[in-house]
Amino acid sequence: INEKHELPAWEYAMLSEIEKSDYAVVPVFIVSTSRRVAPKSFGLRLFQWFEKKWFGKKDDAYAVKSVPASTDTVFLDSGNREAIAACKLDIVYCSCTVFYPVELLSVVKSGIWKIIFGTGKYKNGLPPGFWEVMNDEPVTGVSLQVHLSGDNDLVTVYNGITASVPYSVKNNLDSCSWKASSFFPARVREYYEIGAELFFAKHKATFPEILNKESNTSPGSLKTVFLFVRNIYGYLRYKIRQRFKKGKFQLLISEQEMDLNSINLSQFSPLPLPKGVFQADPFIVREGSKQFIFFEEYDYHLQRGHIAVMESAIQNQFSTPVKVLEKPYHLSYPFVFKHDDTYYMIPETGENKTVELYRSVNFPQQWEFVMNLMKDVLLLDCTLFLKDNKWWLFGCSHSHPATSTNDQLYLFYADDLFTSNWKAHLQNPIVTDIGNCRPAGAIFFNEECWYRPAQNNASRQYGYGIKINRIDVLNETEYSETVVSNISPDTCKDFSAVHTINFTDNLVVIDGIIKR
Repeated sequence: INEKHELPAWEYAMLSEIEKSDYAVVPVFIVSTSRRVAPKSFGLRLFQWFEKKWFGKKDDAYAVKSVPASTDTVFLDSGNREAIAACKLDIVYCSCTVFYPVELLSVVKSGIWKIIFGTGKYKNGLPPGFWEVMNDEPVTGVSLQVHLSGDNDLVTVYNGITASVPYSVKNNLDSCSWKASSFFPARVREYYEIGAELFFAKHKATFPEILNKESNTSPGSLKTVFLFVRNIYGYLRYKIRQRFKKGKFQLLISEQEMDLNSINLSQFSPLPLPKGVFQADPFIVREGSKQFIFFEEYDYHLQRGHIAVMESAIQNQFSTPVKVLEKPYHLSYPFVFKHDDTYYMIPETGENKTVELYRSVNFPQQWEFVMNLMKDVLLLDCTLFLKDNKWWLFGCSHSHPATSTNDQLYLFYADDLFTSNWKAHLQNPIVTDIGNCRPAGAIFFNEECWYRPAQNNASRQYGYGIKINRIDVLNETEYSETVVSNISPDTCKDFSAVHTINFTDNLVVIDGIIKR
């Protein structure tokens, strides 16, 4: 920490999470007088002042918080290596506000941990979060990096890719910073549970890292003025496009077989879309000679969704939708599955902070509430499957109200479906990339492998595309997957988005936005 014993609010929240945990303690604060302050031109300082005034102090990740003195902790100067060595520290976390002396590496068991803003050519860019906004990049990276010994001995243990907040550097940096506040507590817990050796071996294989000395530097005054004017122009264009933006999500079907390597969007035909609604999140079930599509139907007048179903009376000709489940809160993503010859449904009920299980009592139209699998939790698009006699439950969430719900995928497991005692996976969140995270359909088995569809939201368009992931490792301590297919509207000029995919042996159903 700095010599004033201060931290930005997001790091203070991170520290508070560590201090109240059952897996770590903070025995010492190391005080550094070497501040991480990059030179700023007058134009850049003026721009940052303007943004702070314009956007106010809501969710200000950089509000200054003083670290309280405690009888359980001591403050040591960063140059006092002997005293620091005597503390026998496992980990040192370095605040974003200071530089750390590399000499500390010799007295810490598992290196110095630090949040790094930016990814690719923007990694370590200055100011953080600035160039992604000014260059209209749809995503911004933020990662947790561990410096173990030499210059090149770096390990990225958490690599997050989140949606850029367009046209505001302050809001973009605040969003990234609040998201990053969860990285350190999550990975310290994992470190504690599996030990240092397995922890670093695992993450070195996942995120190999080399020192990147190239980065964008702070702009001069004239450059800042140019970028600011260009940003305003881009914002005005964006507002005009939004005003005249057309298109709703609707359901489309195709008689093609599900092919991991080739989903031809041009072969999909739209189903009729009633006025005043959009339809999304289709799940298809074959029962006997009939096929049923369950989906979210969002009512613009009520401003919430309910679950509806349509059935095929004849070959791939579907009936008028019938409402089958409605609540005083929003419902979507009707995950329907069969277990012990009975159909069950887990609709998304994130607005109610629950994960609800329903049973069919008269398929497909009548459903009764069974139980809450989870309560007091925001978990979106829950997707369940049974493997090795264990139930695995995937869902998206966020770590702070100011962050996206599209780029942190959580996994839970239980031996019994009918339980509220779901255990959190040790690696949570198991996926942290907005381009390949939020569930986009049922997990399916094909050619000896399990596959997980995920939304590709690395775009200004929500629900832009779908990626199909092969699940490579799944157990109580590890999860890994590999992208094997990409379903993108770029391959079909008629689409601007494709969001969910499910199928039977002779019918594929998606939801998408068709260009008008």
